[in-house]
Amino acid sequence: MNGNSADHVAVRSATLADAQRLSLVANATFLETFAGAIEGEALIAHCARTHTPDAFASQLSSGAKAWLAEVGGAPVGYALLTAPDLEAAREGDVELKKIYLLSRFHGSGIAERLLTAVIASARGSRRLVLGVKADNARAIRFYKKQRFHQIATRQFDVGGTLYDDVVLARDFEPETAR
Repeated sequence: MNGNSADHVAVRSATLADAQRLSLVANATFLETFAGAIEGEALIAHCARTHTPDAFASQLSSGAKAWLAEVGGAPVGYALLTAPDLEAAREGDVELKKIYLLSRFHGSGIAERLLTAVIASARGSRRLVLGVKADNARAIRFYKKQRFHQIATRQFDVGGTLYDDVVLARDFEPETAR
């Protein structure tokens, strides 16, 4: 398989039984994305706190929804949809808490497939909101292409170090009026 081909990638809903897979791909993609951009100890502390199998199991047990992108059964990406904890969120919003893909699969269409699953699940909500590191131009371009717009800024704590984020939203109201 070509490393950039989405042909043999399965995108599926994750269950509690997938907590270990979610943890594995969360740590791999977060480290790959931010090593060198975020201080190493902060990065490790963040992963150790938020990307454990127990953390994913707890989120899924509390109503979060997750999706896995897999190649030959190995996780290469994931998305996580939760109740919002962003200050800019409003009643009726849901939050895309995580969407990450191993870099070798960037540009393959897999991220769009994950986001399509998230959006289908979020329909009926007022907006889909998310935070993204302010200097992550690639991700911001991806979200703007998917009809997200900036609604706020915030600071995000990664292992005790604060980083600037932009908060983006995709409105659903116009689409449900069709």
